Order: sequence, then C-alpha cells, then structure tokens
Amino acid sequence: MDTFTHHAYEQARRITRAYGKRYHFATRFLPHNQREAIRALYAFFRIPDEIVDNPASEQSVEDQLEALESWKAQWIATYTAGTGKEPVLHAAADTFHTFRIPYAYSEAFFDAMKRDLTQSHYKTYADLQTYMYGSAEVVGLMCTYVLGFRDGALPYAAALGEAMQLTNFLRDVREDYEDRNRIYLPKEDMTAFEVTEEHIQNRCCDENFQNLMRYEISRARELYRYAEAGIPLLSQHARFGVFLAARLYASILEEIEQVNYDVFHHTISPSKRKKLTILWSCFKMRGTLK
Repeated sequence: MDTFTHHAYEQARRITRAYGKRYHFATRFLPHNQREAIRALYAFFRIPDEIVDNPASEQSVEDQLEALESWKAQWIATYTAGTGKEPVLHAAADTFHTFRIPYAYSEAFFDAMKRDLTQSHYKTYADLQTYMYGSAEVVGLMCTYVLGFRDGALPYAAALGEAMQLTNFLRDVREDYEDRNRIYLPKEDMTAFEVTEEHIQNRCCDENFQNLMRYEISRARELYRYAEAGIPLLSQHARFGVFLAARLYASILEEIEQVNYDVFHHTISPSKRKKLTILWSCFKMRGTLK
C-alpha cells in the first residue's frame, strides 16, 4: 500500500472512530482488510451526510446542494480516473474496486442525500422506502460486498440497512424536526394514529404518539428478524460482527421503550454496560450463526 492510500484509510479510521462508535466497535471483530474497507465506506457516507445535515450557519440550501455536487464530482473523478485528492474518496474508491462494489450504489446514495435537501415529509412508508434505499439499504449492500456472501444474501443486507435507518428515525424525531425541519414518520401512519405535526412541534408524547412509536418499533423489529436470518449467507468470519452490529442497533428500540417512547425529552443511547451485555450475549450465540 502506498503512502497516500495508507493515509487515506487512516483518515477514514479517524472519522469512523469519532462519528460511528457502534460501527467502529463492531468492525473490530473483522479481519484487517475488511475492517479498513468498512471504515472507508463509513467515512464515504459520513461526509456527504454532514454536508446535508450539519451545514454552517450561513449556508443556504443552494450552498449545500453546490457542496454536495462538488463532492460527488470529486468522487466520480476519483473512482473513474484516480485523480481525486480527497483521502476519504481515495480510500472509498480503492474499496469499491478491490471488492467489486457496483458503482450504481454510490449514485443511489448521492440521490438520497440530494433528496434530503429537497424533501422534508413522506406521505407513505413506500415513499419513505424509496429514500431509505439510497440512504441506508445501499449501505448494507456495499458492506456485504466487502464481507463476502453467498447467493441470496443481498435482500437480507438491504433489510438490515432499512432497519437501522428506521431506528435512527425513531430515535431522532425531535432532532430531525427542530434542527432540519424533517419528519421521517410517514404521513399515512401519523394519520392512522391521530398524530399531527403539532405533536412533534410541541414535544407531545401522548397516548397517540406512543401508539405510533410502538407500531414503528414493531416494523423495525420485523426487519431486524428478517435480516438476521440472512447472516449465515455471509462469509463465516463476517457473521459475528454483523450480528453484533444488528443487536447493538436494535437495542436502541429497547431504550426508546424504557422511556415510554418519549424521544422528545430523553437522550437515547445504550450505556456501556448495556453494550457489553449485548456483546457477551452475541458471543454466546455465535454458534447459531452457521
């Protein structure tokens, strides 16, 4: 590995450690080349996500769109010609080529990031799923190419990405609305449970909102159950890390339940003790992943 490539992966490693603690922790159980590749992909996702979600105070939506298009143009140059100068993009391109990840996944991802700047509400869950394909499902698909898999594994990987994204949406209802004016709870579901935008605006965790959250948590858990059934289709040395990552993320749903679904007034984050308990539980269950 040349000096610049080594530096590129080191930069991706630092970004993952700083922003993706669960990813960083779970990847410790992967072989070195896969661990570095997953962290390169995480950094590849994270920087556009920061452009979209955490702009400077003086930036307009037009500025964000311009920054996103600039980053995408650098990605294309790096992937196709190796001419990019950004370390994270260099590490990502090296990962894409090494593990033969379909380039179309990156296009879907950038499309979803752009959609975040132009759409703030979703009428139906099917509509939300089209967004989650690019923002989350392709993440699972890219990682699966790195980890190695047998035929039939990709639908399960996509489901795990969707489950994790839906978990994020449920945890971050207040933050998404107050900081970014976005509601990822489908309008059809809100209507069915008689939840309005005013519930979110006023941080109202009444019975209606609790029932809505209970429904969405059930949907997320079904996705996790389905996704875990595909773990045996991954290469053997990747199964434990994916299983652990899935269980760590799913534990966020338990944390939401423990505060009676009041994500408005509580910070949802499993404790270190809880994470270690999950680690031990997954370790004891590793024999079931064959």
